[in-house]
Amino acid sequence: MEELENYKFGISTLRISQMLIRFLSSISIFAVTVFFTPNFNLSSFPILIISAVVIILLDYIMAIITGIHDMPLGRGLVGFTTAAIIIYATQFLVEGYYISILSSLIAAAIYGVIDSMLPNNVK
Repeated sequence: MEELENYKFGISTLRISQMLIRFLSSISIFAVTVFFTPNFNLSSFPILIISAVVIILLDYIMAIITGIHDMPLGRGLVGFTTAAIIIYATQFLVEGYYISILSSLIAAAIYGVIDSMLPNNVK
């Protein structure tokens, strides 16, 4: 019984560390994306952190509802489209975050290219 509890604790610790790594990598990717994307403005560093959290949460909710990340196409055109929609929709949830539709497409492309270079699984 104790082994089962240790196993459950290890799994939850792994998930927390994966989410923390995902959060930190998302903030850094997002900062680079903001720098290189025209018509994409953030008013301050705390807005960057808040918007990264909102984007992670929206992406997580989208993955739960649609199961996009479970499909082979999840990292292709469908993933790009949902990323552009999430990046654009975040401006309605975070004050001080401004982006145009064209810039959200560019930002989704930059975000996707940089994110694809990073490892996704933590072992």
